[in-house]
Amino acid sequence: MARIWKELYDSTQHGGLPDSLTDVTEPIGRHRTAPTIIPHNVVFVSVCSFTFRFDTKEQLQRVLRYYEQKIVPTSRQPESVWGMRGGDHSEAERWFEKLPLFLREEPKRLKVVKALRDASRMFAD
Repeated sequence: MARIWKELYDSTQHGGLPDSLTDVTEPIGRHRTAPTIIPHNVVFVSVCSFTFRFDTKEQLQRVLRYYEQKIVPTSRQPESVWGMRGGDHSEAERWFEKLPLFLREEPKRLKVVKALRDASRMFAD
């Protein structure tokens, strides 16, 4: 059974950004300029002894698309693409491709997909 909850973003408690794409950094940047006026919620999904943290619905959708694939195609990307995320060879993989491999095992993968689908309803459109 997955556990899904939402918290108000706190930089001291929730650490840095797992993703440097603009759909994640912009809402947090707006929240940091006016934290009392522009609240930012973070959604957590705890499934199969692992806890995911999502800042935006787009971020969750990227991870969901990754886990919906039974056989994952190559994750190689041209340098022009991963160069936008910092350009370092250690950053050539996306953060969700570095997660523990036991989450890719078929019974657990199905649980992760179901939990992420349920969590997508936590974001306001």
